[in-house]
Amino acid sequence: MDIKKLLQKQDIEQIKKLLTDSRPSFEVQREDAMKQYKVDDHDINDASIRKDKQITKDTGTFDAEGNPVTQTSTVAVARVAIPFQKLIVERRIGFMLSIPVELELKNENVAGDKGNDLVSMIDDIQDRNKMEYKNKEIARRLMSEMEVAEAWYVVENKLKEPKYDLRVSIFSPEQGDTLYPLFDGTGDMIAFGREYKTKSGDKSIEHLDVSTAEAEYRFVKGDTGWALDKEQTPNPIPNQFQKIMIVYYQQPYPEWNDVQSMIDRLETIISNHADMNDYYGSPMLKVSGEVQGYASKGEQGKIIQLTEGSEADYLALASEPSSIKMELENLQNFIYAMSQTPDITFERLQGVGNLSGVALELMFMDAHMAVRGKEEIFGIGLQRRVNILKNAIGKLIDTSFADVSEKALIVPKLTPYIPAAFSELLQNLQLSIDAGIMSKETAIKLNPYVKDPESEIDLIEGEENMGAIDLYQKAGITAPSGDDFSTKIKTK
Repeated sequence: MDIKKLLQKQDIEQIKKLLTDSRPSFEVQREDAMKQYKVDDHDINDASIRKDKQITKDTGTFDAEGNPVTQTSTVAVARVAIPFQKLIVERRIGFMLSIPVELELKNENVAGDKGNDLVSMIDDIQDRNKMEYKNKEIARRLMSEMEVAEAWYVVENKLKEPKYDLRVSIFSPEQGDTLYPLFDGTGDMIAFGREYKTKSGDKSIEHLDVSTAEAEYRFVKGDTGWALDKEQTPNPIPNQFQKIMIVYYQQPYPEWNDVQSMIDRLETIISNHADMNDYYGSPMLKVSGEVQGYASKGEQGKIIQLTEGSEADYLALASEPSSIKMELENLQNFIYAMSQTPDITFERLQGVGNLSGVALELMFMDAHMAVRGKEEIFGIGLQRRVNILKNAIGKLIDTSFADVSEKALIVPKLTPYIPAAFSELLQNLQLSIDAGIMSKETAIKLNPYVKDPESEIDLIEGEENMGAIDLYQKAGITAPSGDDFSTKIKTK
């Protein structure tokens, strides 16, 4: 079925069927993934899965036949849920996006200075939309909900230039959105649908928006069924960009999927151990025989008086639970290792000491490999965003960039986070300058303490010039003036 023909016919039922049948498949149901992600919904907290204990107590009374009367009651078991899933997601985001995404112009020889200006305009649009922070939200929703979309749209600037600007919205299942990406045989997106609900008083209204490269159709479900939303004019809305302004991110399972069974086992063992502590953590006296009397509260040299042949001692574990400790440690180690999540807790790092840059890279190599693997999904989405923005700039925001927006190859660059070994870096920069394999200008640009390399270069050159002038003044000679003097100083 052709989505464009169905949209022209406004055959909503067939449109919904096509979009539903084409939805990506996931290896884990979203409802299950979100139960795993939200610590309060873990299986360990589910009384139907980890059942409370039923115990029988002697009431101290007897029935008519002289048999003791017992009573059954429920005792709550320990439930210790651990948010390992959130930890894995947040660590991945931290290593992937703590250093903001940078844009790199790959073909400056083709795009020229105009290409660099285009990069700056894209950066400005992203800054105004706070994308440094929204990138983290998108990544978090992708890794937990398994799908998320960002939709770009035009707003008009009434008080400043340029006349138009771009804004972004984020859609995801946890926000009540059902997402319907539709791809052709080559993997290109040919349509995107979003189903959602709005409130009108006490009434809930269903909506379905479908975007193509030509137009956006907005449907609403009324008393007589689905139809184009009459409150939206025009409808369909022409797409002046001739490109779907939506980036769709999707992965087949949540970020922690490979270690979920280990997390379940860890929670079970810790909860069972907590139950054991509840029973044996406080002294429990065991008496065999008959007790004749007890010591009073606070009495010195407390004793229990027993009849002849009776015994009393404390219940205790037969042996220390070393096997439990070993399994807990193994599970934690496997969870960190198999999810490529570094264990950077204070306890682990307090004895590490001052590591070199190479040692730090080796320590976090697994986390960096995980980030590089994530580029396969997240990086592609960032690249599509860049393509959308440069197309929008050339077609509407500033048409003087129409030609360069087609020629410029702009690539987003993800830089995995690593703790900086600044002293070692500065030493290496100085060694490179002394060896003649790096210029001072390049070293200044690589210096992490320098925020504005161009201004810093000017300041250093100015200080060098001032130093030469001071020498003239100390010798009692009038220093030369003008550009010729500055040029000689710079040459020296």
